[in-house]
Amino acid sequence: MIQILQLFVRLCLFQGQAHDVPRSEVLLFIAGLAAIISNSVNAIPNMGVFSGILLSIGQVLLFAVLISLILKIRGMGERSIQALTGMFGATTLLQLIALPFFSWHEKLLPDDPNIEMALTTPLIITAGIAIWSLAVMTSILRQTMETKNGVAFLLIIGCQSAVMFVIMNLSGNASG
Repeated sequence: MIQILQLFVRLCLFQGQAHDVPRSEVLLFIAGLAAIISNSVNAIPNMGVFSGILLSIGQVLLFAVLISLILKIRGMGERSIQALTGMFGATTLLQLIALPFFSWHEKLLPDDPNIEMALTTPLIITAGIAIWSLAVMTSILRQTMETKNGVAFLLIIGCQSAVMFVIMNLSGNASG
């Protein structure tokens, strides 16, 4: 188990390789479950327990389907398990790093109900961690697909955008 955590840390530091992730459906399930739990912890304070967990499950499953579909179209469907395991494991670690910054940010917000958003140091740090997470996912997809960074980045952004579009529309939070 320690070796798997070390691998996820190395992926976060851009030192690990996607092909080093074990091809294990059990490990994919565990990494996906960890992603759902860490995502839920972030979502529950704003959405409530049921909605936060449901949102997290939807995000993880839809992202997994999109990445698997992309790899299948590219003739690399057999690499889905390793790629998704690496992405879910590494991004879970980054979400856990971001957790204290979310609560710090919440403590700094004014009590004024008219203020929905305030730029704080922890929010900037959290945004940096989110960018880091996108870079890690891009790196893993680039290695998996053996393609250029730009292609992998556009695919990750496209997948994340599609996930957010679907989730926002299903939850009724779409602005427009």
